[in-house]
Amino acid sequence: MRRRSLGWLGITAIALVLSLLFSSGSATMSPAALSTAVLTAQAPVDEGPELSAAAAPALSGTYEAPQGDFQIGILDGATSTTAGGAPLFIVADGSLAYSVVTLPLESATPLTDIALVELARQALDTGEGFQTQTFTSVPEGLQIAWTGRLSQGAGPPQPVSGSVLARQQGTAVYLLVVAALDSATAQVPQVLVTLADSLEFL
Repeated sequence: MRRRSLGWLGITAIALVLSLLFSSGSATMSPAALSTAVLTAQAPVDEGPELSAAAAPALSGTYEAPQGDFQIGILDGATSTTAGGAPLFIVADGSLAYSVVTLPLESATPLTDIALVELARQALDTGEGFQTQTFTSVPEGLQIAWTGRLSQGAGPPQPVSGSVLARQQGTAVYLLVVAALDSATAQVPQVLVTLADSLEFL
């Protein structure tokens, strides 16, 4: 693949990673499917940063899902498209992107933190080395750190990381996923705070 400008490459990289992660996000998850692997999920640790409202980035508008089930803020300067049926928002320089993935459940029975982690892993682990790291219970839901890699052309894989905020609402789990290239990793906690505060279920 020929080298492009950094901005174009960044946008393509993030869009590609998220589209790969979300390619299976429309499947209905059953408690039976979760039960076989729940025990293998990582235990929580106290080192994960909790959501805080410091230096929140600006929002320029609000996106409402076509199904009318949720709305979320649009970061100032971000553009929107879709990936795997989910909305995908990409910041201007292409270094960071986010989305909300809806996962239908067969039951409204509340899921444990471990089950939510496993659900996120099943939904997003479709390639590119996706791995869940630590997770922390926060008032807004369950915050899950993750890492991955992006393979493009003959070059070495490029590291990608981010956070997932998982929240169950009745018979659905919503995954607010933030992905960043190395240059924007430090922005992820603040972006997650802003987006979590703007996420509303209708």
